Amino acid sequence: MAIREKIAWAMAGLLILAVAVIGFVTVQIVSDKLTDQVDEELRVVTRTDNLNRWYSQVQLAEQAGQQQPQFASPYALLLFAEDGTIEASQHAGTASSPQSLPDITSPPESGQYLTVDSADDSVTYRAYAKQFHFDDGQTRTFVVATPLTEVQASTATLTRTVVITGVVVASIGILAAWLITRRGLRVVDHMVADAETVASGNLDHRITAADPRTEMGRLSSALNGMVTRLTDAIAQRDRQHERLRQFVADAGHELRTPLTAIGGYVQLYQNGAAAQGEKLDRAMDRIGSENARLAKLVDDLMVLSRLDEEVGGDRELVELNRLAHDAVDDAEVADPGHPVTLETRGPVTVVANEGQLRQVLVNLLTNARVHTPTGTAIDVSVAAEGDWAVLRVADHGPGVPAEHRQRIFDRFYRADPSRSRATGGSGLGLSIVSSIVAAHGGTIELVDAETQGTVIEVRLPVAHLE
Repeated sequence: MAIREKIAWAMAGLLILAVAVIGFVTVQIVSDKLTDQVDEELRVVTRTDNLNRWYSQVQLAEQAGQQQPQFASPYALLLFAEDGTIEASQHAGTASSPQSLPDITSPPESGQYLTVDSADDSVTYRAYAKQFHFDDGQTRTFVVATPLTEVQASTATLTRTVVITGVVVASIGILAAWLITRRGLRVVDHMVADAETVASGNLDHRITAADPRTEMGRLSSALNGMVTRLTDAIAQRDRQHERLRQFVADAGHELRTPLTAIGGYVQLYQNGAAAQGEKLDRAMDRIGSENARLAKLVDDLMVLSRLDEEVGGDRELVELNRLAHDAVDDAEVADPGHPVTLETRGPVTVVANEGQLRQVLVNLLTNARVHTPTGTAIDVSVAAEGDWAVLRVADHGPGVPAEHRQRIFDRFYRADPSRSRATGGSGLGLSIVSSIVAAHGGTIELVDAETQGTVIEVRLPVAHLE
C-alpha cells in the first residue's frame, strides 16, 4: 500500500472515530438532559396537594363504582399500601385510549428514580417514588410515572441526524484527506522519479528542490548533497583508477627500458659478440649504468609508496636555513658547472621530517641542474611570510613550456622525454617533492618567473615557538 493511501486511511479512520465519539457523547448528553428534565417534572408533580387531590378523586371513583378516575392524564399513578399491595392506580393517556401501567409490583424506595417498561412492554416509563403519611396513620408510597416517548423520539431523531451528519463529514474528510495527501506527497513522487533517474546512471541529474522550510525541502537538499558527494567520490575514484592505470603503464615502460638494455648486453655476451677487451668492458659499463638507473627508479617508487602510506614520517623541529645551506654545498660539489646562490632572511623553523625535507631540496636542485645548460645559475631563497615558510628554487634556464606547466608534478611526466632518459631521469623527482610537501600540510607550485627560467615555490607551515 502506498504511503498516501496509508495516510488517507489513517486520517479517515481517525475522523470516523472522532465523529462517532462526538456523536455518541452528544446523544448521551442530550438524552441525560431530557431525562433530567423529566425527573424534575416528576419531582414537582409528586407533591402532597397533588396526592391529596388525586386520592380524593380515587375515593370518589370508588364510591361511584369505578376502578379509576375517568380523565386524561400524562402520568401513570400508583399508590402502594404499607403491605406492598397496590391500593390505587391510574393509567396514563385518555379514558378511551389508556396506556398500560408501569411494571412495578412492589413499592420502590422513597426518593428513587427508575426507568421501567410497561406491563405489556409497549411503553417505557420514567418513574419517581415518594412516601407520604396519611391522616389515618398509614404510610403509603406514591409512584408517579410518565412515558419517555418524546424523549426517545428526540434521542432517535438526534441519533439519526448525528449518523447522517457523521457519514457526510467522514466522506468529505476522507476525500479531503486523499486530496491533501496526494497534493502534499506530489513532491515525493518527483523525488522518487529523480532518484530513479540518478540510480539509472545519470549522475548529473539532481532532485527537484522543494520549499526549504519544509521537511521535504530539507530532504531534497540533503539528497542533492549526498548525490553530489557520491558523484564527486565516483569521479575521484575514476581519476584515481586512471592515475593508477597510467602509473602502472608508465612504471612498466620505465622499468622495461633498462631491463631491455641489460638483457641485450647479456645476450650479446652470451653470443660471444663481446669478447675480452674494450667491447666487453663497454658492455659491462652499460650493464652497470642501466642497473644503477633501474635501482634508482625502484628506490623512487619505494619512496612514493612509503609517502602514500605514511603521513610525513617522524616529525621534529627543523631549521630550514641549515638544510638549505647543506643542500647548496652538496650541489656545488656534485656539479660545479651550475653556480648556486642562497638567500636567507632570518631563522625559519618548521615541524617536519628532516630526511624528507632534505630530499625535497636535493630533488629541486637536481631538477634545476638536469634541465638547464651548463653554466646556468640557480638561486635558492628561504624566508618566512606570515604563517608560512617559503622555499624558492629558481634557475635562469629556458623555462617550462606553457603546455607542460600543469603536469610537471605528475608521476613519470617529463617535458622532454628524450633528454630525461639520456640523463637518467624517470619523471619522479618533482612528484616525490609534491608528495612530501603535501604530507607536511604544505603547497608547491610553479610560479611565473620575472625573467626567463623556472621558479618552484614550496610553502610549509611555520612552527610557532613559545
